[in-house]
Amino acid sequence: MKIRLPKLCLPALIASLLLAASALAQEDLPTCTNRLITGAYGFTIRGQKLAGPGPIGPQVGVAMAHFDGEGSFTQTDTVTIDGLVVADFTHSPATGTYTVNSDCTGAFTINFTDGRPPVATAFVVVDNGSEIDVVVTSAGGNQGILATGSTGKRVTRRH
Repeated sequence: MKIRLPKLCLPALIASLLLAASALAQEDLPTCTNRLITGAYGFTIRGQKLAGPGPIGPQVGVAMAHFDGEGSFTQTDTVTIDGLVVADFTHSPATGTYTVNSDCTGAFTINFTDGRPPVATAFVVVDNGSEIDVVVTSAGGNQGILATGSTGKRVTRRH
């Protein structure tokens, strides 16, 4: 038995199938809000300190940040510049605020408690929130002091 559809129904059927496929694909996309980055993230920091007080030169470090999903976070870090330790995990945690835009770009500002100037960043959230790729845009309100980037990975605990 063959089923025959009128010629006018075929384009409507194709359009309906395409819309359904599009809706399914959109459901796979993350909802890019502050809630996308929640929990603990470990960061690696690499770049250069170009100016400002203290040592100048290659900068490397690691950080642990805890994002609350509401736009605030805390962070502790250890950083070396030109081989000298300028911060270590013993300082009080820094605090900050962040915003995730609907296109999964965003920004955060870190307010340090150990005398370092506040650092402003821009970032992109990738892999449904499991990674944050960051670039420093200013330190102490000045551009050109740090040419530094970092990658943060969400910490997953195994039981």
